[in-house]
Amino acid sequence: MQSPGSCSTDSSDSNKSTDALQTNKKSNENQSFEKVFDVIKHYGRYQVFTFVLVQYIMLNSAGNYLFISFATLKPECEIEEVNQIPDVCAKISLCPLNRTRSPFYSLYQDDSFVCPNSYLPNNMQTLQAIGSGVGALLGGHLADGVGRKWVTNSGAFLMTLFGFVAGFAPNATWLCVTMFGMGLAYGILIDALMTLTTEQVGPKYRIIQTLAFQWTISMQLAACIAWLVRDWRKYLLVINGVCSPVLLIMYFFWVESPRWLIQKRRYDEAAKALNRIGWWNGSKEIFDQQKLVDMKIKAEKREQIYSFTDLFTHKKLCSYSIVMIFSALTVELCGGVIIFDIQILAGDPFLNIVLYGVLRLWTPFFVVFIETHSNSVGRRSLFLYSQAFSITCYALVIVLGLFPALYFSKILRTVLAMGGAMVNSSIFFTAYKQYSMELYPTLMRAIAVGTFGVVERIGGGLAPQLVSLNSFVWTDAALVVATVIMACSWLAGLAILPETKNIDIPDVVEEEKKIDA
Repeated sequence: MQSPGSCSTDSSDSNKSTDALQTNKKSNENQSFEKVFDVIKHYGRYQVFTFVLVQYIMLNSAGNYLFISFATLKPECEIEEVNQIPDVCAKISLCPLNRTRSPFYSLYQDDSFVCPNSYLPNNMQTLQAIGSGVGALLGGHLADGVGRKWVTNSGAFLMTLFGFVAGFAPNATWLCVTMFGMGLAYGILIDALMTLTTEQVGPKYRIIQTLAFQWTISMQLAACIAWLVRDWRKYLLVINGVCSPVLLIMYFFWVESPRWLIQKRRYDEAAKALNRIGWWNGSKEIFDQQKLVDMKIKAEKREQIYSFTDLFTHKKLCSYSIVMIFSALTVELCGGVIIFDIQILAGDPFLNIVLYGVLRLWTPFFVVFIETHSNSVGRRSLFLYSQAFSITCYALVIVLGLFPALYFSKILRTVLAMGGAMVNSSIFFTAYKQYSMELYPTLMRAIAVGTFGVVERIGGGLAPQLVSLNSFVWTDAALVVATVIMACSWLAGLAILPETKNIDIPDVVEEEKKIDA
């Protein structure tokens, strides 16, 4: 086996493979980059290890995101009159310590940390969402400008760093700063990473790599860690400490996206990246700069620098972007209105978080089965049916909320709420993310993912504020808003989105005109 990065051309097998790739060398028609995967394998050891590595990173992402869910678990007082007080800080101040039952040492109980400002933790979560939105927009533009790998590694390092610092925060102001920092780093990391992994896999397996970003296992592990440590500071230190080794692994393992390098006309670096992936996958093909030039892979006629405004400059891209904006708004909002008020559900809050993860275990297998065994069910069907299911579940939760005295009603509301949130954050999330990467050309792809990531974080920041409104307006006000936005996303998708399953993702702007409306 050749060493990774080698540019030798001695192998006869290599020459045969190259001949196959260059069948149209004498023609004027350019080839799609997807042809490269016919040689280095559409899905091999490199892509499998990438999947595992992304899941490892997701533990840190999910753990920091769920921090407020655990850190705001409200203690209960054995004195019934005191326990009925709606303001948690007032309840803690009036309840004797020996009569207080607490599932988790929360921010409210940390002396003078947030109390008497009961809603400060919700504002912290919103601040984290704002930071995440800023990071997504910044990361998307940087990833398309300077490369996916550098941005990904930087985001992962900063997320762990801010997580550690948050665990030592001496006051609420310091924690607010680190919460913003965790959000900023997450936004920089996640969308650049998703673009990087998608561009390093063949078209038939793109959706599998997107499934690596599910928090199915991460949420369960985070909940178990929270249950074991039962202290908000220890939780942050443990979750970020456990995830620290991944920083070294990803630094040495990943290569830059060869698809992006070709669009930047950095053919020598692209050849080395392809050789590294091919070496992992057991391919004998060796690429060099001249071979990539001879392959006539589609590239922009001149080097372009795009921004988020370019997502709206073409008629089709503009219509797609409108659908993506509505859809992005639902991704964190729909789950957030449940997770950030987890104690409204029946049962133990730790167990509910674990169940929320367990209930998603089947979704990757379902999506992969549909992807590989059905020609009639594609991105569009997954998008529309999953969103319709979540809308139905949330609508029923709202109706059942009209009968709060019935305990069975609360149990059924819990099942429906978790079911709707689970499908939205897993199946619908996968379909939506695939669209955001498959509808836009290479030098706009990370910008698109990052821009819609900003909208996701707006939904994430809106969720805790809507949860606060539940106490003043109506107990299901947050669910009503989430359901209406989901309905807008579904209607827009029904009217506009095309099918993109097994279609080559565009490399240049002109290719978007070839996708059927």
